[in-house]
Amino acid sequence: MKEWVELLKNGKPCLHKEDLKNNDYSRLDWDDIFDKLDTKDGKEDDRIPSQCFIEWMDALNFQDSLCLESKHGVNRSKLIQIAYEADIDEDGYIDRYEFKRLVDRHSNQWGKIQSSKFLSYIRIVAYAEEYRWLPPPWFTFISVVLLIGIYIFNEYFKSSGTVIFDMLVYNPARRYEVWRYFTYILLHGSVLHLTLNLCLLLMVSLPLEMTHGTVRTQIVALAGAITSCLLFSVSNPKAFLVGSSGAVTSLVTAHLASIILNWREDTLILRQRFRNSQATSPIFGKPVRIARVLLVIVILCLDIYKFCQDNEDTKIAFTAHIGGAVSGLFVGIVVLQNRRVQHWEVWAKGMCIAVVLTFISILIILNIVWSDGFYFPEQDHGPIHKDQPYVPEITTVVP
Repeated sequence: MKEWVELLKNGKPCLHKEDLKNNDYSRLDWDDIFDKLDTKDGKEDDRIPSQCFIEWMDALNFQDSLCLESKHGVNRSKLIQIAYEADIDEDGYIDRYEFKRLVDRHSNQWGKIQSSKFLSYIRIVAYAEEYRWLPPPWFTFISVVLLIGIYIFNEYFKSSGTVIFDMLVYNPARRYEVWRYFTYILLHGSVLHLTLNLCLLLMVSLPLEMTHGTVRTQIVALAGAITSCLLFSVSNPKAFLVGSSGAVTSLVTAHLASIILNWREDTLILRQRFRNSQATSPIFGKPVRIARVLLVIVILCLDIYKFCQDNEDTKIAFTAHIGGAVSGLFVGIVVLQNRRVQHWEVWAKGMCIAVVLTFISILIILNIVWSDGFYFPEQDHGPIHKDQPYVPEITTVVP
């Protein structure tokens, strides 16, 4: 105990040469791991709820319990007992001193494999993916309300010659109005078109925002929307564009970016409980990871199938989908949370930044350099009048 008191003054756990040999990582970072575990209950109070700690360990150990018990004599009840014993003062929480004592004690008492397994569980929880309802996923909710509201407004006032649609749609004859390169995502050509995009938006944006936050999700979606329109304008120089599918597709492939960045850390998922916002419920991460990959594959395959089945008059804006997919993957690797940075991931982020900047720069240059009247339509610099005809859906390429 004296040794621990002496070491706690310096804020470092006790180190042993044997431990450093037995584990694949140094215990110098246990302070950082405790800080990460401290925030899993939604507040930083320098202590971990012991009941949550037990649930985390039990969930991780469940899938390995038979192997551990048969080979090394460690069962689930033993791990639960260890977690209970960690709470020395029995106040329902494991503070920093109790946590360091737990790590030090079982690093010394257990064998190499047993100790490594238990400590690796703690580390997995520290870097686990979190799904939180607080703060609320405002981007997803506001986007849904906004898309529905604008569609109803356009449909209601369409007969009166409102210009709101014509102000937001991507119009190749008014490309100098740069806001059109992202405002087109607010418009949809039909109820079916809107419904499909809303369902996909809730399916892919909600979990992404709950784990990576509102700002990062917004950046991915807006980058996907702009890239989609830039690529579409180059490949379809005389076509109109409406619909949020390009942005939604970028959110779909952003899930792949998240999985690539956090492959080793997604073994466990901590879900914030709805009634008790300060508690988290552990979920097996591997099945969720497989489900996410399958979901992305299914969505992309359906997209390709729909493109092949459509006729030329109603062809979806497939190039806009490609732009969104490419942008979502590369921008996602750059801006999404990387919970434990490895050396190769730093290089991957740098390469993705270079690819994204080069790709977007080329598209912008092509949109500027290619002359009007030769490749793009002549630009209309006149005002938009209320009696300007509403852009018919049949001539609008909708993604």
